[in-house]
Amino acid sequence: MGPIRSTITRAAVVTLLTAGASIMGATPASAAPGTWAAIAVSVQTGNVGWSYEQPSGGAAASAAVDGCDARDCQEVVRVTNGCAAVAQASNRAWGWAYAASRAEAEREAKRSAPGKGARVIAYTCTGAYR
Repeated sequence: MGPIRSTITRAAVVTLLTAGASIMGATPASAAPGTWAAIAVSVQTGNVGWSYEQPSGGAAASAAVDGCDARDCQEVVRVTNGCAAVAQASNRAWGWAYAASRAEAEREAKRSAPGKGARVIAYTCTGAYR
């Protein structure tokens, strides 16, 4: 479990640094402000939970963790006015990202999963982005 957890931490930092700048100014005028989405994962079981259209980041995280249905579930990504995705490589390493579109979030999540053959496990979007 140690290598997987450190991989998750590294992926989170890289994802936040690379995706964070792109999402900040990417909100179209038609989006409903203040809605949130989140994704939670269980490294131990592989369970994934997600939420969307939540009134706050905390509510989105709680709903995602509740939907994950495992004791070790942790929120890995949340977004307002955009999309988030989680991917897993063939070596079971996780990656995640958020972006202004589903396609971009999925692409970045696969890129952030260290290993080959990454595939999207889950995605969620808010408002006009769905």
